[in-house]
Amino acid sequence: MVLIKKQLVYSSRSGYTGINGRKFITIHETANTSRGADAQTHANLQSNGFTASWHWQVDDKEAIQSFEHTARLWHAGDGRGDGNMNSIAIEICVNRDGDFKQAVENAAELVKKIMKDEGIPQTNVVQHHRWSGKNCPTNLRNGSKGIDWADFNRMISGASGDTSEGQPEQPVKSPSPSTPKPKWTKVTGNWTGQTLGNGEYGEPVRQLQTKLSNNNPPFYPNKQANNNGIDSYYGDDTEDAVRRFQSYYGLTEDGLAGKQVYNKLNSNKTPPNSGTSLPNTVYRAIRPYPSGSGVRAVQETLASVYYYPDKGAKNNGIDGVYGPKTADAVRRFQSTHGLAADGIYGPVTKKALEKVMK
Repeated sequence: MVLIKKQLVYSSRSGYTGINGRKFITIHETANTSRGADAQTHANLQSNGFTASWHWQVDDKEAIQSFEHTARLWHAGDGRGDGNMNSIAIEICVNRDGDFKQAVENAAELVKKIMKDEGIPQTNVVQHHRWSGKNCPTNLRNGSKGIDWADFNRMISGASGDTSEGQPEQPVKSPSPSTPKPKWTKVTGNWTGQTLGNGEYGEPVRQLQTKLSNNNPPFYPNKQANNNGIDSYYGDDTEDAVRRFQSYYGLTEDGLAGKQVYNKLNSNKTPPNSGTSLPNTVYRAIRPYPSGSGVRAVQETLASVYYYPDKGAKNNGIDGVYGPKTADAVRRFQSTHGLAADGIYGPVTKKALEKVMK
């Protein structure tokens, strides 16, 4: 039986008010293949505040709960649909130094327990893809790691919470620009600040995605996807990029791209490829705290990959001073990327940051 732990977070800016209806279980994959990006690392991300939220993370050793099942979180990319409002989210870790098959088996054990505890039938154990069309859980959908969605369903069959007589959800193809799913609403013309949101597609969305990607720092819809995720579709990846942009610049963080986002994107005149040069030095949070443009460059780079010195504070804590909160942001980045988590910025951390930014 998988080892179950709790590391509960009791508040989240990336969530919704009200009580989760707990009618579904949604299966995700983290998409983070870095060494050490295991369940504990992702639980720590949530404890430290992150732009998305989910109930559980599972790896090849353990399952860690971050939120009570009653919490409505932001994970499904369907706004106030059943994915966010009425489902329990499980993230399966895909770190390259872990055993993916074992992680899937552990996730299946966890799902069976939740089915029993919450009375959820197997037909309501679904892929993230169901809610937003995102190709997730990617590896289970394509079977590239020797185990697929049909295998997963066999693992959870017969759980005592399953009272259904129907068949479990089957994998389906992702929506493509040439054959959009009925849920997508086409928008036309140019983007001049009109509000765009999840579920829309067309030229205005492509223009928004391009502006986000060309911003300095960039906010790619999906850095690992073809063309950095610029595909004219406002799905959960683009909503996440907008939320990160809004949070970074202290705007209202609602995931909608309207006049406020448009004006800010157009006011950033720094050429997109000029970049911010990281300093070749060592910073420690020791008084008198180091300060200056070099520290600011480190803070801006950390924030651009979601490790804010002080999320929610003025400019998210980017103030040019290497104090305890900046050291904590460095420590979180180091922990996620398999470095010694000492909170000290130096050559090794600089190299890792540059690698992530490429």
